[in-house]
Amino acid sequence: MDIIRRGERGKQKTWQWLMVLTAQRGLCTYCGRSSATTIDHEEPIADNGADIWWNFVPACDDCNRWKKGRSAKLWVANLDLHHRYPKAGFATRAMRPEVYVGITRRVARVQREIADMDRREWFRLHYGRERHRNRAELFEILARCKKELRGYPHHPWRTPQLRTSRAFCSRLICCGDDFHPQARDMVAFLEREEYDAFQRAVFNERAHQGDVLGRLVREYLRARKDGGEGGAG
Repeated sequence: MDIIRRGERGKQKTWQWLMVLTAQRGLCTYCGRSSATTIDHEEPIADNGADIWWNFVPACDDCNRWKKGRSAKLWVANLDLHHRYPKAGFATRAMRPEVYVGITRRVARVQREIADMDRREWFRLHYGRERHRNRAELFEILARCKKELRGYPHHPWRTPQLRTSRAFCSRLICCGDDFHPQARDMVAFLEREEYDAFQRAVFNERAHQGDVLGRLVREYLRARKDGGEGGAG
């Protein structure tokens, strides 16, 4: 198994790797197409770049090597000069202009995403106990994390939290059922197509499934009450 390179990036905790590698929809910030497999310091450590989350961006191994210790801004400038003057040797190879012109914009966007306090806190609370020793173990945890995130109709850190805690997540969509005073276990019998349609509808409403189910039950009870429960004579 490949051992993760130690040094500055090796000191980052597993949950910090996850919060970076899942940003930008899990894609490389620079090329915007390949899967992110490593953390890059946007401002290089060699140029006094900070070894902290707001200087991190997700990158693929190829782009990380290609960038080679330059800031994103300098790399874009070199790529542009290479495109204009290919024989001058500003870069070792060319990147298409429609790709490199978006690098600084993607960097700014992904750093705003990583800077989201609610997002960072969600990763810390959900994956703070995870530990990895090498790339293989990291990618196993990353795959599990991505699978969990795909299971939510929208970002779980955007949903309300029922209480504030530094030790436990209480976001309604993922962990709030354990804290909600009105939570009750219920079973619904649905066809697979019906369940998928229900999930899409709840997603479009940006609601929690439990809230919608509770609303439907209350509407059913009101209808029974207003219409009279009736019975056999």
